[in-house]
Amino acid sequence: MQKKTSDLLKELTAENAYISEYIASNPDSFINGNIKDYWEGIIDKSGLTKSSIINKSDFSYCYFYDIINGRKIPGKDKVVRLILAMKLSLDDCQDALRISSKSALYPKIKRDSILIFALNHSPSIYETKDLLTKHGEEQFK
Repeated sequence: MQKKTSDLLKELTAENAYISEYIASNPDSFINGNIKDYWEGIIDKSGLTKSSIINKSDFSYCYFYDIINGRKIPGKDKVVRLILAMKLSLDDCQDALRISSKSALYPKIKRDSILIFALNHSPSIYETKDLLTKHGEEQFK
């Protein structure tokens, strides 16, 4: 059974923790597979076609397919744009950022707060760009 991240962290930081036991007792909690499988799964979860996601994210077809095939690791802004385009949740975005080895969105950072707001209120990429500009923050890279 897959455990919550907070429960896994408690196990890892316990005084009597042993990494070998931790790994052996939590095989279902690790992210397995490759990045391609992850992106394909999240695209399926969105229920959108790849063409629709490409158009809504304002990516080129080549760049999009490089990401989902694991040939390119997207930057933080590009991950957020993909998740916004797919109308997925903040949790999905945080997972996608972690999978892509990027830092999670942090509400104490003004720009990240705007992105969190956008993810929770479903604006488009263009509406999110407007929000960033309106509040004096850098637009998507």
